[in-house]
Amino acid sequence: MPVMTKMRDSMPYVFAGLAAVFLLMIIFQWGGQGMLFESKGEAGVLGTVNGYPITQKMYDKILQTVEDQMKQKANVTDLSESAQATAEGQAWDQAVGQAITDQSIKQMGITVTNQEIRDMLFTNPPENIRKQFTDSATGRFNQEEYIKALRDPRNDSIVRIMESQTRDQLLNMKWQQAMAGTVRVTDTEAYIRFMTDSAKAMLQVIKLAAPQVTPQMMAQVPESQIQAYYNTHKWMYHQDEVRKFKFVPFPLIPNARDTANVLETAASLRARLAEAPLDNIDTVAKNLAEDYSDLPYQPRHVVGMAQLGNDTALLSAQTGDAVVTQIAGMITAVRVLQVMDTGRTVFHIRHIVIGFPSFTASQQQKDSTLAVAQQVIGQLDSGANFAEMARTRSADPRSALTGGDMGWADTMMFPLDFRAPIAKAAPGAIIGPLESPRGYDIMQVLGSSRKSWLVVGVPLDVKPSHQTLEIKSQSANLFRDQAAKVGFDQAATTAGYHPITNAPPVSRTGSPIFSSHEFVDWCFESEKGDISPALTLQEVHAIIVAQLTDIIPAGPKPLDEVRADIAQVLALRNAVASLAPRAQQIRGMLGSNGDMSSVATQTGDQTLAPITVLMGPAESVNGLPNSEYVINNWAYAAQPGTISPPLKGEHGYYVAKLIGRNIPSQQDFERAKPTIVREVQQEKEQRLLMDWLNTQKANATIEDYRFKH
Repeated sequence: MPVMTKMRDSMPYVFAGLAAVFLLMIIFQWGGQGMLFESKGEAGVLGTVNGYPITQKMYDKILQTVEDQMKQKANVTDLSESAQATAEGQAWDQAVGQAITDQSIKQMGITVTNQEIRDMLFTNPPENIRKQFTDSATGRFNQEEYIKALRDPRNDSIVRIMESQTRDQLLNMKWQQAMAGTVRVTDTEAYIRFMTDSAKAMLQVIKLAAPQVTPQMMAQVPESQIQAYYNTHKWMYHQDEVRKFKFVPFPLIPNARDTANVLETAASLRARLAEAPLDNIDTVAKNLAEDYSDLPYQPRHVVGMAQLGNDTALLSAQTGDAVVTQIAGMITAVRVLQVMDTGRTVFHIRHIVIGFPSFTASQQQKDSTLAVAQQVIGQLDSGANFAEMARTRSADPRSALTGGDMGWADTMMFPLDFRAPIAKAAPGAIIGPLESPRGYDIMQVLGSSRKSWLVVGVPLDVKPSHQTLEIKSQSANLFRDQAAKVGFDQAATTAGYHPITNAPPVSRTGSPIFSSHEFVDWCFESEKGDISPALTLQEVHAIIVAQLTDIIPAGPKPLDEVRADIAQVLALRNAVASLAPRAQQIRGMLGSNGDMSSVATQTGDQTLAPITVLMGPAESVNGLPNSEYVINNWAYAAQPGTISPPLKGEHGYYVAKLIGRNIPSQQDFERAKPTIVREVQQEKEQRLLMDWLNTQKANATIEDYRFKH
């Protein structure tokens, strides 16, 4: 067989590739316990879980897998800085889970013998490896060639890796079997799943949908109704103990000197690009990117206005020019290959948002907000600085930091009422106030353009230098010392810092805030009023100094925190209830066996035309809101051909006619039962293991040394 002949000739190379495949196919990386071929030397320890070490080797192994998965999903060869930070956070979380599982494996005394490893390797190779020894013409697995490859001395190091991974896999399999050994699937569970998947009812349904809840509807819900709902539903708003804090951030971002250094490099690269012949420009740009940039090289590509922010360097560039510009926030030296007209105008806009006091603002509150917005416009008309007003008055924190600058934007991103004023505005003109759900917008159009550019170039990432990082660290520690002496707020005021007071509370459950177990541990080890050391939060690129402001014990959330949620629920209920008379009228028009289509004809309202649906006993279907099980319940209790009374659901009223119903027989269930039981068994086992692991994480003592200096 030609396939096998070729494989025998290149067996060492085949196995080298198989090793990488094998490493990737292990879903759970559970660490090396009792490895046949242990490496010598103690790896660095990055942290501990209940005293159990997370080694550099363990973490790197998991991180590599996470990175490979993210690259494959995004179809890239390199991860961006933010994606890399995400990968590192996921890898750390998995390493914590691995450490907890390894401890459980040891405590339970689970072991794997060398014979078990050999048996699995020799008789049950992983599917990806099996394929490499399967003849493409006949589909036959060549066991003899596979075993010969395993025993070939040239493959010794590869086989050792496979043995190690097989040991880990077997340990994990045994642990899962032991943990989930008590999981059973009852006949009732299997039958419910079978009926849910197999039984079907066909119906015609007339929908009377409640309107979308508005702030005005929520404001009309009586306070007494909100209080009563809260009193009887406190269990829905239970929260674990949480800790509140305020903090001063010291962003680890480049300063003016760092930016100037990069601009100097970019200017040099611009000159190199300018002198390069156009027929060789792609090669020159690629070589320069490899030599000077840490970012992935981008071949020639089109740059639109939206990517430029407030940079204007490209606006006057002609074909063939070389310029330094900012593209998607990156300082980039580019050669312009073509200037193009997109045919669609975009606008450079900055804005100020004068926000409503709440999502459910009354008309009186809206009128007060409008008066403030008009006052701001008066100040702008009198010469006030727009950027400074945005920084001090705008309720949009994202754009306020940049003086209200929103960059270049298509009017399609704005509400309909905003589009015409923006399109008609002269450069520099003030527009507004324009009402939106969050408040009143005051806008200024700085310019417009229809251009885009075909460019090739070198993007440069501006990073904080070591000196910048040291200055930030010193500033944070100095503030911490002053806060301990004179008080947090006084120290912040004196230094001109603005503490952030609206951060989410810290909980022991779920993903740690700032992706920092160290910060969560500090919060739960501290007393109210304590001030933290200067903590480096690698994933948010900042050092923070925090003060613990409140300790809220476990229990229901305060009414004030959930009032808006309750008002929305009750407003929807009230809207649904108001549809009852109309639903009853529609039901009366149908009689006992009426034509469902006649309602739309008689009323002239095409929204009352029936839809035909096919649904299982607990199945949501297209055309109906999710979880309207009142329809399902009626469909499986009624007789075919009958019409329902008005059915009150979560999102409206419904009148349905049962066309027919198919309920599988007991014999059908018995035939499908083995498959159904396996599916439900696997789901229950997975839920049990995940719940167990999450509980262990929440109660574990976790030490993270990765970012400690």
